[in-house]
Amino acid sequence: MNKLTPIAAGILAMTSFSALADGSITGLITDASGTLSGAKISVVGTKSTTSTDYQGQFNLSRLPAGTHTLRVEYLGYPSADFDITVVDGEIVDLGSLSLNRNDNTLEEVVAVGHMRRGAMKAINIQKESDNIKNVLSADGIGKLPDRNAAEAVQRMPGVSIERDQGEGRFVAVRGLPAQWNSTSINGDRLPTAEEETTSRAVAFDFFPTDMIELVEVSKAITPDMEGDAIGGNINFVTRRAPDERLLSVNVGVGDSEKAEGGSHSFNLLYGDRLANDKFGFLINATAWERDWATDNYEPRREVDEEGIAGVHRLELRDYTGTRKTYGLNMSGEYLLDKGVVYAKAMYGTLSDVETHYKHRVRYNKNRVELQHIHDELITEMTGFEFGGEFDIDFNTRLEWKLSTYENQFEYGDIPNGKDNAYYVVKFKQGVEFDTDVGMRDGENKETGLIYNTIDGGTDPAHQIGMHLPDDWVMDPNKAVLADVELYGVDIKEKDKIVAQLDLIHTYSDQLEFKAGFKYRDKERNASFFDKFYSWNEDEFGPTPTLAQVADELGVSLVDQPGRRDYLDNYEIDYQKHFSKVIPVNDLKRWWNENNHKLNYDLDDSEVVENGGGLSRNFDLEESHLSVYGMSTYTPSERWTILGGLRATQTKTDVFGYVAVKNDDGTRVEPEHGGKDYWSVLPSVHVTYHQDEMTNVRLALTRTFARPGFGQLSPGSTYLEIENQLRSGNPELDPTYSNNLDLMYEHYFDNAGVISAGYFYKQIIDPVFSQSYQGTYRGNSVTVKSPLNGDDAWLHGIEFNANSSLAFVNESLDNFGMSVNFTLMDSEMDIPGRDDKVKISRQADALYNVAFYYDNGDFAARIAVNHKGEYIEDHGDNTTLDTYYGDYTSVDATASYYLNDNAMIYLELNNLTDEPLQYFTGSEQRPNQIEYYGIRGQIGFKYDFF
Repeated sequence: MNKLTPIAAGILAMTSFSALADGSITGLITDASGTLSGAKISVVGTKSTTSTDYQGQFNLSRLPAGTHTLRVEYLGYPSADFDITVVDGEIVDLGSLSLNRNDNTLEEVVAVGHMRRGAMKAINIQKESDNIKNVLSADGIGKLPDRNAAEAVQRMPGVSIERDQGEGRFVAVRGLPAQWNSTSINGDRLPTAEEETTSRAVAFDFFPTDMIELVEVSKAITPDMEGDAIGGNINFVTRRAPDERLLSVNVGVGDSEKAEGGSHSFNLLYGDRLANDKFGFLINATAWERDWATDNYEPRREVDEEGIAGVHRLELRDYTGTRKTYGLNMSGEYLLDKGVVYAKAMYGTLSDVETHYKHRVRYNKNRVELQHIHDELITEMTGFEFGGEFDIDFNTRLEWKLSTYENQFEYGDIPNGKDNAYYVVKFKQGVEFDTDVGMRDGENKETGLIYNTIDGGTDPAHQIGMHLPDDWVMDPNKAVLADVELYGVDIKEKDKIVAQLDLIHTYSDQLEFKAGFKYRDKERNASFFDKFYSWNEDEFGPTPTLAQVADELGVSLVDQPGRRDYLDNYEIDYQKHFSKVIPVNDLKRWWNENNHKLNYDLDDSEVVENGGGLSRNFDLEESHLSVYGMSTYTPSERWTILGGLRATQTKTDVFGYVAVKNDDGTRVEPEHGGKDYWSVLPSVHVTYHQDEMTNVRLALTRTFARPGFGQLSPGSTYLEIENQLRSGNPELDPTYSNNLDLMYEHYFDNAGVISAGYFYKQIIDPVFSQSYQGTYRGNSVTVKSPLNGDDAWLHGIEFNANSSLAFVNESLDNFGMSVNFTLMDSEMDIPGRDDKVKISRQADALYNVAFYYDNGDFAARIAVNHKGEYIEDHGDNTTLDTYYGDYTSVDATASYYLNDNAMIYLELNNLTDEPLQYFTGSEQRPNQIEYYGIRGQIGFKYDFF
């Protein structure tokens, strides 16, 4: 007889216990405003206890037949007891049980503001969970001025974001790199597609907050979750069909300090139940269009022979653009006698039409350049889910889901549908700079660089001069066409099928088993090019000037948008040296009419044909198969122990190119790489319930992170003359982390909480970019490639407090505050450096502080969010490490209910105009500084039902 697999044996054992079943109950917990998640359900006089799920539903099995008292507890409301009758051999549906309502008047017993209700929901779910997590509800999201999924979570303890043009994009937990965390929707990791990033981190700026029902941040992963999450998992739960009819409309208009246009948004939420409440559906459509602008100051650096990073060019970038975010979430479900089947469809897209004028002062080239840049960046995600939940018997539940997701990034039809790309038209004008170029410590180093005062140079950090003659201007009659650049990226990643099956069996009121599997079939296609074109003087005469191009188009030169107030907070008037420009829409027409007059410069371009950009041109096929088993044991009211094991197989095949460059030219050939490995991930979670309001949690887990797609690319270029191979590495091993988490939580009756914790991570096989001696086609070569390096570690402390101020004085019950902070430290080795360094992208400190008022009709909040500086890339020494600087934002929101159905609101972002900063070694050596200005929006929301 063949042996059963452990999971098959477990399933057989579970189903065999069904004969011991007595009776079961199921029901729904609500209040006057809707369903309640995280409510504690217990049967008085027994050990049976559970909590409601995200839809407010619960079920309890193995109850003895007869009459019992059901107790419902929910922080913020008085507890309630209900008389119930359990029938042997049957599942009794108790229907809807309402809290916080007087049975005679049907009015609320405790007045609850909408802001406080969101906190209550989140706190109750967190309190009743079996692992360490934080939760943010839709009510809480709606009271913050955050418009996309990334921004929604930045207020949560230990969570930080990275921004693009002032809007949140990537999400990280506990300061670790975004690619070492997992972000998911409804428990499924999404495919990634982003302009420059080749990691597995998802850019969530395309996903609007209006589509989110709940966010849960799990900092200690359980076996039934995907285990590729070293920092933690952030799961966005989309809205499901409601329990009763609802129709809500939300419209808003706004403005931005720097943009010349405004913004407007619209959200429609409609749902109902039909067929005797068996069929439920929901349609959620949202749109947000806004104009934006950014002032960018970007000194580009080069390290001289003495190891000092000077500025070889100063880039003065003035951005304007229009972003459009659209989202659609449709959900339907049908209730069966013993379960439910459901379907979901999701769509999210971000279109960003960007106009960008860039003046580049090139000290080492003795010229000034003007770049006209125009592009449309498009990210588009679609997802479909079909699943079911069934009660096999009173004690055994089966859950299954089939999903498919696709994410794509591409450039729009600029300059046209055939040549769609990041479109750049450059003009240049020669100049003799002053004698400060090359000066350091009173001596001309003849490097062609400008040095900051921190290095003995002439220029302060935020006042780097253009070093032009006082009367110099960029003259359209002297600025000649330099070249035209088409920079193209097209990425499509698809999870063709994601299949999941979970089986839950309640053995007794103290022991529950859960087992299952998950399978994903992934495909990723990435293409890249960077093409340059120059004027063909042999056939079409002298290269035209900026003025001549404008004359040919029949247009007048104009001031670039935003020129008048560009960097007006700086003492130097940079704009006085700016040239007038050609409107970018006219330059699209110029390309279409004149591209035949340009020569394609293959040698200067980066394309597959000449062996360029090979690491970004590849096709990947990957599958993930996971099996797991876990149990939850509650030996007494004081203890809950969750333990189990997840095993995940990853199979990767990558198809790319290798280029051989020698005296005879470049030869490009196909290349293949692959990897097949299992990741075994045990975990145990122990919760000690010191009393009804206090939890002490301990978690020991093992998690991992797969190498990034770009790191796995087999694309490589062999430089025969230098005997050097520049390559990706399909043989990279995953990075593993052994994690220890300890957390203390104390809750208050008014739905407040105070918690403190410690975490430690031993990180094994992190990936570095290294040079080493290897082999290529049997010969010894110098290889520049990513490799697994030495182990690293990270630890930190976390604190969170959220409460009304009633503990100070009862008259302050409507006032409240929340404070959370995370302090971290880390250490790892970098090849070639003798000193210990911090993990890349690991901030030392994160904190949030918010003060709010909520009396049920009027609510207001002001919030401060801080992320400390971190090393983005490691240099040869500490002075050459590049940093992302401190970022502290101040935001505010206010809302007022005109009546039970109508609300007006105000949202304000970036009240202090906090700049984004990158620097080398010190803030006195900046690499990039961006200013976004204050943004705001006012709106009106009406609930018809």
